Amino acid sequence: MTNKEKIRIKLKELSLKIDGSMEYGINALTIADKLGLQRNLVSHVLNELTKEEEAIKINKRPVYFMSKEVYEEDSDRFTLISDYIKEINYLNTNNDIDNFKELIGASGSLKDVVQQCKSAVSYPPNGLPFLLIGSSGVGKSFLAQKVYDYARNCSYIKEGAPFEIFNCAEYANNPELFSAILFGSAKGAYTGADSDRIGLIEKANGGYLFLDEIHRLPPEGQEKLFLFLDKGIFRRLGETEKKRYANVRLIFATTENPENKFLQTFLRRIPLIVKIPSFK
Repeated sequence: MTNKEKIRIKLKELSLKIDGSMEYGINALTIADKLGLQRNLVSHVLNELTKEEEAIKINKRPVYFMSKEVYEEDSDRFTLISDYIKEINYLNTNNDIDNFKELIGASGSLKDVVQQCKSAVSYPPNGLPFLLIGSSGVGKSFLAQKVYDYARNCSYIKEGAPFEIFNCAEYANNPELFSAILFGSAKGAYTGADSDRIGLIEKANGGYLFLDEIHRLPPEGQEKLFLFLDKGIFRRLGETEKKRYANVRLIFATTENPENKFLQTFLRRIPLIVKIPSFK
């Protein structure tokens, strides 16, 4: 029996046992523990089952899943899930909430792209950093803006949360200036630094930071960023002791093959790669 079949059976078995008035469903960790499998494998399979319309995904914190067959056999018993489905159906028919409807192809050729972005936004507890790949002009920056709008309108981030944009190409040949703009700088860190300077990481705290043309990021910048991705800590340029913390959701974009442009240690810290097809 394949792992997928084991997970399908276990999902159905556990779905039959939940209290539909108090529980939304079963999370991936519960199934992973029951079957002795890795949680990320179980999560991947459950998302596949959702795409194949064998499971229902409930984007709460944590994310829950429910056997679609079990739900449809006795939907009146699962009042929490029924209310959730009604709410989602309502939101998806209102353009002011589902901002992806402004994206041409959102329900067609870019449907899978949109779903990947929504999954990245809703992944507990603070979303997933992800990389947009596509040729120039396909709408990477526009899509990043729609991701931010979606996260804000669906309350994954606060209404007034910031959205900062940084084009790495502008400072590719000046790693020191790059670090100062992104992470901030301490007084005296370089000539002309006559006061402390807040970087984009701090400005984006609680919201999103979009790093465009990330393939132009120098290796020193990649190293500093993967420390931030790992632990949420950073230092301003010129600081040696003080650790600073920020909660920032990161979106990267590139026109290049990431395998050829990034340190492997950095690339491993980006769990999701979203490929946008060319116009052709």
